[in-house]
Amino acid sequence: MDDRRLHGREPLFDTEPPGLASRLVGLRPHQLRSCPYEHDSDLPFVVFAGGRGLGKSALLDEVRAAYQGHTPVALIDGEEPQFAGPPPERPGEVWSPVAQALTTVAEQLAEPVTGARRIGFPRLASGLLAVAAGGWGDRDVPRIRQEAERILLLNDSRSFLDGFAGRWVSKVVAKLIASMSNTGPVVEPIIEATLESFSEGVSPTHRRLRRAATWYRDYPNAGGNPKLGLILLSGHFRAGGDSRTHAERHLVRALLADLDDAYAGVVQRSRRVGRPVILIDNVQEPAGRGLLECVLRDRADGIRDQVVFLAALRGYSHPALRNAARRTLTEVARTTGWEPGASPSSRALLVSLPPLKPDDTLHIVGAVCRGVDVPPQLPHATHRLTGGSPLGITLLAESARQNLPRGAASSAPCSPGTSPSTTTTTAAPPTRSCWTGWSRAAGSTS
Repeated sequence: MDDRRLHGREPLFDTEPPGLASRLVGLRPHQLRSCPYEHDSDLPFVVFAGGRGLGKSALLDEVRAAYQGHTPVALIDGEEPQFAGPPPERPGEVWSPVAQALTTVAEQLAEPVTGARRIGFPRLASGLLAVAAGGWGDRDVPRIRQEAERILLLNDSRSFLDGFAGRWVSKVVAKLIASMSNTGPVVEPIIEATLESFSEGVSPTHRRLRRAATWYRDYPNAGGNPKLGLILLSGHFRAGGDSRTHAERHLVRALLADLDDAYAGVVQRSRRVGRPVILIDNVQEPAGRGLLECVLRDRADGIRDQVVFLAALRGYSHPALRNAARRTLTEVARTTGWEPGASPSSRALLVSLPPLKPDDTLHIVGAVCRGVDVPPQLPHATHRLTGGSPLGITLLAESARQNLPRGAASSAPCSPGTSPSTTTTTAAPPTRSCWTGWSRAAGSTS
């Protein structure tokens, strides 16, 4: 297996025959070589489950590295501070972990890949602007400008380097601010100005914006009026509770519709090889759980998308995944055997990550301790001590690399379970720093 891969995770990253990632994304990792899809229409929302230290975060990091620059890919961690609460001076009624996650995901997915330009997210941007406008009643122009610019930059599919995106955004922001009077609500005038800006011009970019502007006419009770649809979306979001969940579901749907638009047509499909990938670490947290539940509900309702969702769950179960199909990583090496059921949670595939094998431990210790005279019993002792935890193995191997004397004798002066008093006289005695380093590393794996 390639040195860039993770030890013991071959069923995900294999290329010949193709592993799980290749079969879902349609691309072999670290390559621009296509691969037949295992699931053509309905896709499982794959959740990697396991306790602390089993390498779930490292696995998602490796997926991102494997596909970045080849196909659109985004990675968020539900435990990041940005998802814990609204930024200063932004009202809580116009912010949520899910909305913040959508913005962050879209910014990453927008980045150009080999052979294809940036992806624009006009549907999502329209909805996010309508939501943000609900908190602009204080007429704090600097904050309004900052929030509007970040959202509007999701729209443009051109490179920022050509200057067009910046000029267009500045023009629209000026129009949005000018639309607000000194008194009264601002949501409706902001939405009017947004739709008007999206309708101007005759270029292909503006035609795409016009199509996106009409998308909200199908919002419930909008009666075919996109302006009313956005007003309702904004009101539902501010109302909180189930109403906000309803609005968030449409914002998630807007993101996926924008991605679908980026792949529409023969020319676009020929330039984009492989499906877009969204990676969610700590999916049990509000930001990840909200995305998970929205996608599962829409897929169960027959609203299809072609996005590969891979998530990491701390633990082995969650209420949102009660009917998920369950597999081990080894069982999905050649096929998932997954078929969706009627419930939303059946649209998920829960894949448990196993501990590493002794051979994997041997390779990890050898790679980390390259250039160090490693006692022969060290890999075996490390595996027994950590129980095959990738994090524990890596920490102990790193401690050994830092603390083992260069040119150590074959008997392990710092091997677990060996006290300083029982160390043979032919080996260098363990230093206090060596013993402390091992103890701390062992303690951190518990």
